[in-house]
Amino acid sequence: MKALSRYVSGGFTLLEALLAAVILAMAITAITMPFTAAAQNEQIDARQTLAVNLAEEMMEEILSQPVDDPDGQSAPGPEKDEKSLSQFDNIDDYDGLVETGGFGDAVEDQAESAGLSRVVTVSYVRVAGQDTDDEPAFIRVSVEVSHNGSGIVRLTRLVYCAPL
Repeated sequence: MKALSRYVSGGFTLLEALLAAVILAMAITAITMPFTAAAQNEQIDARQTLAVNLAEEMMEEILSQPVDDPDGQSAPGPEKDEKSLSQFDNIDDYDGLVETGGFGDAVEDQAESAGLSRVVTVSYVRVAGQDTDDEPAFIRVSVEVSHNGSGIVRLTRLVYCAPL
């Protein structure tokens, strides 16, 4: 009698090839996930850094202005003839300022600032016990930078109003 010889192939079966492909896909996914997360975190960090820079820049611009209005006005918000930032002549003129995109020289790549906006609020503050007939002792200046309506950073400063 002849012994039955078995033919042994040196290749993969279809099942082995499919199993190898599934394992390879899982390994690639596991390897690339940290890199994807890192790229997203880098984008978020860059946006936060830009937001802080935009808020600081606006706060510096506001604080470089005098407290008293040269025209004698003292209500928060710009006067009728002040239609642009370049015409603001004191701190309280910035109240209600809203900027969305187009931050000029503050942002090199305008794509980075997509979805960012900054809002300025200026209000007069009296200290506890201060007579309401007296001029307010402080001006509170807040600059908030948001991304698509979600706040990222808010800077607030109190500015002393020296009595005249």
